[in-house]
Amino acid sequence: MNFFRKSNGGVVLFCAFFAAAFAAAGRAEASACAPTKSDDLGPYYVADMPVLEDINRFGRPGEPLEVSGVVRSAAEGHSPVAGANLEVWHADGEGKYHPGDIFTDGARGDYDDKDLDLRGTVLTDKDGRYAYRTVVPGGYGFSLFRRPPHFHYRISAPGFRMLVTQHYIIEGGRASEDACRSAEVERGGGAKFAAPDIFIQPEKL
Repeated sequence: MNFFRKSNGGVVLFCAFFAAAFAAAGRAEASACAPTKSDDLGPYYVADMPVLEDINRFGRPGEPLEVSGVVRSAAEGHSPVAGANLEVWHADGEGKYHPGDIFTDGARGDYDDKDLDLRGTVLTDKDGRYAYRTVVPGGYGFSLFRRPPHFHYRISAPGFRMLVTQHYIIEGGRASEDACRSAEVERGGGAKFAAPDIFIQPEKL
């Protein structure tokens, strides 16, 4: 059937129908992932890291990577959250944290600045967007205990509950156990990770 043999008005209605259908599908997908699932803080968290655009301050090993994403409200409508603080940390390309001391109490002052790397704070803009430069993290561990490449986040914003979560890199096209928190690294003009949207819960629903 040739839908475009309609009048101009018919074509407009046809396009509007599909635009509405795609928008509804996007809202349904977002609702299925909201709120973002929480995760363990892990042993490598260090508080009060500075705001940075490039968290690989001392040239740790790994493929250069640009990360970008959006923080949204988990409430209906999923509006972007401006001024959110994202504390991020992850392993280098060889699967090593800096520092790698699992007995840290999370105090920045316990370490020399040169030992604190691949970690920092990033902020969202008026549209809830954030971006930073780093390296592609490596996985670590063995066999059933292997951890896939991932990013740690501790997210806070006025009027919202604090969230600790993680994002995972899909390796070799294999499906992730948590599609809402996983994406592939895109390569072409440099490695880029378009992070899944993060949905944080308002303090008062």
